[in-house]
Amino acid sequence: MWLASAALAAVPVEIVQPEVRAPEPFRALGLYQARFARSSVVTTNPYLDGQVLGALGGSNGTTVSADDRSTWAEQRAVAFLTWAPLPAGGRAELTAAFEIDFVFGDQSYGAAGNTGGAIGADQVNLQTRRLHASFEPVVDHELSVVVGLQFVGDSVYDPRTASLDELTRTGGGLAIWGSEAAGATAYGRLQDGWGTRLRYKLGAYTLYEQGTALSDDVTLYMADVQGALGERAFLGGHAWYLRDAGDGTAGVLGSGLSSALSELQGARRLDLREREGDEAPALGADVVWLGIDGGLDPGLTLGRVGGHAAWFVNAGRLWIEDQPDAGILGSLGLFDLRLRYAQGSGSQVAVAGVYSSGDGATSDYNGVVTGNSYGLAGAMWATHGTLLLFPDPGAINRQVALAYDVSGFGRGLTGASAQLAYDLVPDRTTLGGTVGYAYVGDFDPLGTELNLRLRHRPLPLMDLSVAAAVVTGSSFDAAPFTVIAAADWILF
Repeated sequence: MWLASAALAAVPVEIVQPEVRAPEPFRALGLYQARFARSSVVTTNPYLDGQVLGALGGSNGTTVSADDRSTWAEQRAVAFLTWAPLPAGGRAELTAAFEIDFVFGDQSYGAAGNTGGAIGADQVNLQTRRLHASFEPVVDHELSVVVGLQFVGDSVYDPRTASLDELTRTGGGLAIWGSEAAGATAYGRLQDGWGTRLRYKLGAYTLYEQGTALSDDVTLYMADVQGALGERAFLGGHAWYLRDAGDGTAGVLGSGLSSALSELQGARRLDLREREGDEAPALGADVVWLGIDGGLDPGLTLGRVGGHAAWFVNAGRLWIEDQPDAGILGSLGLFDLRLRYAQGSGSQVAVAGVYSSGDGATSDYNGVVTGNSYGLAGAMWATHGTLLLFPDPGAINRQVALAYDVSGFGRGLTGASAQLAYDLVPDRTTLGGTVGYAYVGDFDPLGTELNLRLRHRPLPLMDLSVAAAVVTGSSFDAAPFTVIAAADWILF
């Protein structure tokens, strides 16, 4: 989890563990979240009520009701534990992270993830979030190698030490990849008297290992580089390759562009059957992402103005059983711009936007491919400031949105938001609001969201907040709305 600024209250715990340097061989970092919510978004499938996420109105069984209301309370606790043996001299560590979360009153006397809050408790619910070793193999060189189950982002930064802004406002901003995976990553830096001049990352991950003697795995390879352009600006380049030989069968809901997992999270589920009623053919894929991004002080650490923009192209080929191959070619653009206009870190005005290409009438897929076709959740755009139009980054186990994936159901997505906030008490009490709008395809509106937030920090690293949001102009008969009261506390 991030150990950064006041924005921590809006950060999903799945994303990252910060590093707290200390001389002790054992370190512990904790996160506690509690949330009470009331919403017109209701769940119609009782078997998907333990953890509800994905596209609003989609296969997750959610809809919007004019008569019924969802009311729930939930909590989450996460512990990050790091052991740095003294003989290693600070150059080797072992880290594990575990999570327990549930909705008040959901279940007891059983075993399942994301449950265990009913009377009597006694529920087995312990989820492994990290389990990796990290090494600094070369003396006097800024190189760190992480091996094991770790968080994989879509930028050059090491999630163990990166800030919130470094992960969400560089590279793909977690909109393409942002989830745990098992593999190995090398993070490096080149420095001089002026500071860090170059960062780089090389990573290889096994997303799914099925038959160990069969070539049916899903693997991801990533290479990222970022160079400094003066003190505040940077320019980055990204090249990633996904080899999907899983035939769409990996995981509980399948994986890839033809999977139920992809559909659940608002990405494209390709129907590759030649005739209705036929069995879906096995599907494999080779996908390459090439991207460029740049920014100017996106974390507002050196000045009052900061911004970031990125452009990615994904290309590749779908290997379809007993059918001709199909091509993949899509593009994605992201940007955000912020201005701190008054005293206090929360006194900001910001704009953010997203654009992705859409699938056409050809046999090829002309949309965007993201980690949401492979992981639950596999990616999430996080800097928009909305609660229902795009995914709420502060959600615990109830996270649904009209545009959950930046592919816009494969049809293409265009969206923007504007945020305004003011510190009533500098760095302690913040009042803010957001207006956001999005449509898919040529011009199929998803809706316009308006929300308001009030956040107060009574103690260091503890945030208490209330928020309300409503979406107008959606395709639902009633207006989606939510009201939230939340507490977020970081302990170390």
